[in-house]
Amino acid sequence: MWKEGFLQNGALIAPRVNDIYNRKSMHIIEKFERMFLMNIWGIIIGSLLLLIGSYFVGALLAGSLVFIMMSYVAYTAYHELKALERIDKGQSSYAFLKSFKNWISNNIERYGKMYKVVYPLFILAFYFGIWFSDVFADKRQMVAENSNNVFFGLHTYTTIVVIIMALLMSLFSKQIHRRDVKIVYGRIIKKLDLALAEMEELRD
Repeated sequence: MWKEGFLQNGALIAPRVNDIYNRKSMHIIEKFERMFLMNIWGIIIGSLLLLIGSYFVGALLAGSLVFIMMSYVAYTAYHELKALERIDKGQSSYAFLKSFKNWISNNIERYGKMYKVVYPLFILAFYFGIWFSDVFADKRQMVAENSNNVFFGLHTYTTIVVIIMALLMSLFSKQIHRRDVKIVYGRIIKKLDLALAEMEELRD
């Protein structure tokens, strides 16, 4: 009965079935948009707190660099959200959700490329900022006096390890971002896939 109503526009139950899927589609999209917007605000607030903290530990330059990077990420995310809102809601539920799924895939790809630069810069800015902060002044002095492995005021071996970590983060940025997306949005994406599978089964 559901299959007949879904496939035949003239069937009595077709409007009800279509309405159910319309509501289901809108619920998935709206929930995703709310979470996406909350993450944008989380990035902004987190980077502001980090900037304020960097001021008090004497690492304002590093904090400012991180703040600028994260602000760019938040700005990009906001425009991605606006692009999502421009998806034609007048099309069928199936076409609407397919467009949404394509938006997610394209979004993951774009962010994966962006994070190839953002992840390593974040690690390096954080490391250099902390090392040259006022909090680590005594530590820098101790390393300079007791170690021959010092390069421009940096402990050579520690710096090499941090640089390797930054390079690995850049190399695996797409995989890391996909994992983060799965952790944050995994349940919504699963609901999206199930809804599309139901519609495709009914269409068949």
